[in-house]
Amino acid sequence: MKKTMQLILLMMLVTAGLTAIFEGAEQALLLVVMTGFTGQGYQIMCAAHDHPEEDEIRSRKLKAVEIFTAVCGFISFYWLNSVGLNAGIGLCLIFYCVGMKYMKEGTAAA
Repeated sequence: MKKTMQLILLMMLVTAGLTAIFEGAEQALLLVVMTGFTGQGYQIMCAAHDHPEEDEIRSRKLKAVEIFTAVCGFISFYWLNSVGLNAGIGLCLIFYCVGMKYMKEGTAAA
């Protein structure tokens, strides 16, 4: 699952680049920022999978990342016709679904 999450992060960066070329720098910048926060979420999720005993601190950090990602999702309503931005947000949602499943596997094994 780690490789899947890494692939999704790479796809988000590619989507940001294509969005910059075809749709505009503002949407691409928002996707780059979302990719950065999703990357932070990736690190938190991997740490939670490997060391589930430090769960409370990580859950607060992950909640902050999730809130920021949701705010970016709401900002994207400004550009409803932006295919690249919508694709990036979709990838972000898929990432969090995969990441939560990965974290639960780590806590179940502990």
